[in-house]
Amino acid sequence: MSEEVIIVETTFHPVKWGSFIIRGLIALIIGILVLIWTNIAEQVVVTLIGILIIIAAILSLVLALKSPAGASRSVVLLVVGVLGLLVGIAAILRPWVAAAGLTVIIALLMLFFGFIDLTIAIFHPEYTKHQLLLGFSGALSVILGGLFFFLPALGAVVLVAVYLGIFAIIYGILSIAVGITVRKEQKDVTAG
Repeated sequence: MSEEVIIVETTFHPVKWGSFIIRGLIALIIGILVLIWTNIAEQVVVTLIGILIIIAAILSLVLALKSPAGASRSVVLLVVGVLGLLVGIAAILRPWVAAAGLTVIIALLMLFFGFIDLTIAIFHPEYTKHQLLLGFSGALSVILGGLFFFLPALGAVVLVAVYLGIFAIIYGILSIAVGITVRKEQKDVTAG
């Protein structure tokens, strides 16, 4: 028996550090703009969600029309498609109403999970060694969920500012840091 040795050549393509810097700067700019113009950012996000819903609805309608006539699946797809079109169009025409609706859904989820966390922290301490943290997390979720539920317009603005604006800024800073690190490593490799 003979053993065959296969040699595979690979080429190493170094990461371009500049792309991280550019991506980070763009993310920083977007994050700052979102924080400055949160209302406009909220409208853009809701409009994009509306467009996404319309695309999904059209795909559902196409699948419904391709399904065998009378099949229960085709009826469900047809109903989902029509409802999706209505919701998507409403989100584009009335973004504030759609944003408030999405915020209420998020608020209900926050309330639900907040109460679960509080219940576990208070009544079932055997499930975790961190009852205080779990209780604090649950209380914060219930407070914010209640605020977002009773003031959905404010909640939508806060969600956009926090999740888009602050996330983009943090992401931008991290990307710039990665770019600087990669550049330094590449300089070290070429110097060494």
